[in-house]
Amino acid sequence: MIFIFGEKIRTRSESVGDKPCAVCQSTRAFTEQHESLWFCLFGLPIAPIEKTAAYWRCEHCLTAYHCNDSSQPSHITVLKQLIVYLLMGYHQEDHPAVASEICLKISGFEISETEFQQIMAGIARGDMEMVEAVRHLAPVVNAVGKQQVLEAVFLTTYICCDLEYEDRLRINLIGNALGVGLEFVEYAISQTRKQNYYGVRRLRFAADGVRQDF
Repeated sequence: MIFIFGEKIRTRSESVGDKPCAVCQSTRAFTEQHESLWFCLFGLPIAPIEKTAAYWRCEHCLTAYHCNDSSQPSHITVLKQLIVYLLMGYHQEDHPAVASEICLKISGFEISETEFQQIMAGIARGDMEMVEAVRHLAPVVNAVGKQQVLEAVFLTTYICCDLEYEDRLRINLIGNALGVGLEFVEYAISQTRKQNYYGVRRLRFAADGVRQDF
């Protein structure tokens, strides 16, 4: 007899009542989403292997939040950090307004001047390892948040330089840390292009013309 084994993600949803949604700017119905990886036999789930995600979700806009906290979508902090990290890497840290514009147009949230400076200081001190931060984000964010993160990474890269191999590799690495495949990364990039790159102007490359490895 031939046995067919495999794995499958199963999602369980339960209501947590009405909560204030920071995106909708009103009170909406929320659910708690639980995603688990299951061992399957002949395509049928047999036993859970591990929990892969748990987060609250607004049922109106489908935005994901940390459980028990609907004050800010779960991906926003890391999204802001990535924008600043990339601007610093491309020697464009003198453009906090551009960072805020990217964040606002993609997510609806701005980066204040104070936040920008605090993030820069943390990166300079070595307090933030961005790929690891993205890996920690993955279990508390859904596809909506993952797409916004990838759009922000692509758009920030695009406005700083003409994409080369290492630039695209970095974007793919962020996608991998989020737990999504190349097809999802391509989709996020295509959506950014469909939005006419959100009307964000491109920046001049560093005056010395030197690309920085980061």
